[in-house]
Formats: sequence, C-alpha cells, structure tokens
Amino acid sequence: MDDDEKRKTKRSESAVPQSVVARAGSLAAASLKGSLRLAMLGKKSHAKTAQDLVATLGRLKGASMKVGQLASFIDAGVLPPETRELYQQTLASLRDAAPPMDPKLVRGVFIREFDAEPLELFAAFDETPIAAASLGQVHLATTHDGREVAVKVQYPGIESAIRSDLTLTSAMKPLLPLLAPGLDADDAMAEIKERVLEECDYVFEAKNLDLLAKQYEGHPFVWIPSSIPETSSRRILTMEKATGIPFAKIKLLPQADKDRFGEMLFRFYYGSLHRYGFTSADPHPGNYLLMEDGRLACFDFGLACRLPSHLRKEFHRAHIALRDNDVEALFEFGLAVRYVSGRQIDQQRFFDWVALSLDPIRLDREYTFTREFIAERTAAMMDMRNPWWNFIRRLSLPRWAMLLYRLELGLFAVLAQLEATGNWHRMTMEFYSDIDPTYSEPITELGREEKQWLATK
Repeated sequence: MDDDEKRKTKRSESAVPQSVVARAGSLAAASLKGSLRLAMLGKKSHAKTAQDLVATLGRLKGASMKVGQLASFIDAGVLPPETRELYQQTLASLRDAAPPMDPKLVRGVFIREFDAEPLELFAAFDETPIAAASLGQVHLATTHDGREVAVKVQYPGIESAIRSDLTLTSAMKPLLPLLAPGLDADDAMAEIKERVLEECDYVFEAKNLDLLAKQYEGHPFVWIPSSIPETSSRRILTMEKATGIPFAKIKLLPQADKDRFGEMLFRFYYGSLHRYGFTSADPHPGNYLLMEDGRLACFDFGLACRLPSHLRKEFHRAHIALRDNDVEALFEFGLAVRYVSGRQIDQQRFFDWVALSLDPIRLDREYTFTREFIAERTAAMMDMRNPWWNFIRRLSLPRWAMLLYRLELGLFAVLAQLEATGNWHRMTMEFYSDIDPTYSEPITELGREEKQWLATK
C-alpha cells in the first residue's frame, strides 16, 4: 500500500462525521427531555432515519461503530413500542454485515504480523469474510494439518482510530450520570478506555478464550473454541471453527427451544461470573451460535468481566436478602460493595430499586423476560420524568462493577428478545451451591447435566 492509500485508509477509519455526532446528541437530549415525540413521526420517516444510521455507522471502524452494534440488541426505553422493532431490526444489520476489507489490506495485516501471506501460513484461506467482528472480520481457513479454523483479522489502523475516538470522549462525561449514576467521571473514563483498548489486543483475547475453553472442557451444553497460537498475534486471532444457527434464526424457533437456549446463555454468561468470577462482558447476539448437536458455541472474548473473589459472599448475601425482603441486609450489602456511599440513602428505597433492576432473578418463581422490563429499567436511568431519576443520581457504581452492569443489561435484553422463561433465581443460587447447599439440586435438565459435569471437574 502506498502512502496516499495509507492516508485515505486512516482518514476513512478514524473520521467521525461531526454532523452525526451533533444529530445524535440533539436526538438524545430531546428524547431525555421528553420534547421529541417519536410516536408522532411517520413510519417512512423512522425507516429513513434508521437506514441513515446504519449507512453512517457501517462506515465507521472505531468506537462509534461499537455503539451502533450495541444499539442493535439493547431495547432503548426512550423508544415507544411501535417504533422500537423498526430501529432494532435495521440496526441489527450491523451485527452481520460490515464493509469488507479489500483482500490486499488483509494480506497486509498478515505481512506486518508474520512477514508472510495467508497462504504461506495456511493450506487454504478464503479471502471472502464470513462475518464481521466488532474490530475486524472473520475468515475461514484450513491449517496445514487439516483443521478448519476461523481467523479474525483486525481492521488496519483500528486501534489508532479508537484511540482517536477516545480522545474525544471527554464530551461524554456529562452523560455518564445517565449510564453510571454517582460514578466519578474521570474514573469511569479511565475504565472505559482501558477495557476498550484491551479489545484491540488479540493476544489478550486469546488468553481469555483459552481460559474459558479449559474451564468448560467437556461441558454438556457449552463449547468454547481454543486459540491456535502459531497463527495468532496481536492483530490476528486464529481459533477452532464454530458452526451453527445464528441468533436471528434462533428467534424463529419454537418457544421451548428459545427457553432452552436462553437458559444456556444465562448459565454461561451469568454462571461463569458468579461461579468462577470471570466471564465475557459482551453477550452480543453475534458472539454465539446454536450448534447442530444442541450446544451453545460462544466466541469473542476481548471484553472480560471479573468479579473480585472477596465479594462473592457479599453477592450471595444480596440474593438472599432480595428473596427474603430483608431491607436492612441488602442495604448493608450496598455499603460493603460501595453501591451506597452513606447511610443518608433511604434503605427501603434502595431495596425497591435493586428489586426492580434484578426482578428476573429476585424470587423463587418462573419468570418470563419481556421488552417492557428492559424498557422500564432503561427509562428509570435515562428519563428525567421517571420517578427513579432523582434517587439513582445519589447512588454510586464502583469502577469494577461497570462491566457487570453492562453484562446484566445486555444479557437481560437478549433474553427479552427470546421471551425466555425460567426460574432464574434458582439457577443463580446454584452458582453458589458451595456456599449455600439449599439450592444445590437443580430443577432443570440442563442444570442436572451441568451438576454431573461439575462433579467430574
């Protein structure tokens, strides 16, 4: 690639149209203030707006594109039901299609990383990508010993583009109270930058991938591919190939199948965190498949969520307090983990807020995730007119909990799309069976299979 091409590539990857930023900002402000009446706009207007967003976001290769992808699976509480589906379906195209790199660019990444072209490293390499990753694209290849693998190639210049995006994030600080009430803005920005830049390092992701692959080796319904170290680097990640049904088709399955898939997602993402203290923080619908044998295949572990081990007992105590309506015990939990910074907060009000946020897992009963629940929880944080607005402005969110918050809301939003039903409280308590044997006996077939597998570990 000559210098002129490099300059063009860099500009296309890092430039964020100011008109888009301004438009997004004005829409967000108007929506939050209640002055925007989306329901009054015609369907054609909504369709054009959604298509424009996809066209713009699809051209971006930096942090802004990740925002667009996130929007494709989180139900925004500020959108009325009659328009929510339209935006979600249109934006969902960002999950499965992004402008592919020219094959010359792909070969350039390999030359920079390995001083070799793909066909020197692999027996076969398909230059047409099969999928878009958040920071790159995925190709199929065959190793010289005959293994079929997936190769994730990072967009050239993406890290520079993201670093450029992140230099502009000081403008986000006034918005942080909407997403993380009470969190110190500088602390929050440091956490965001650190985690986002970790995603640019495929060596870091490979370590996460292999850790979970080893942890779930032989699991009855979860499969994690292992990395292939000899053809992996900071910008290229080669892993075992996963095949199966994508999320868009899973949503068309009978409800019993969607319930089963939802339980597998919950047991992996939420169970890994509460049982092992480590999981992926990105339950994006493009990050897993339903395999032909009925197992869940998960991949893309650039963003990891960790629960400090010394807090595990505190979270168990919180789940018990919620179940038993123990207002004082839950407040003590809030103080212990620094969700509450002082005793001036009304204890009952704090209990009611946590009960709303974690309603699906709060009680020992069957619960169906709905989009209305996601909208209610989101509106409580983002709508100034909501009764919870002023109260949650007084709460804190520890830096380590930011990804936990993202994980919960993202996972719950996906389960709402499936309208998945289950006893999520009982499943959560199973993850703490070593602390409390009360719920050590699973009530689902998947739970019993997992218990048998755990006995062999």
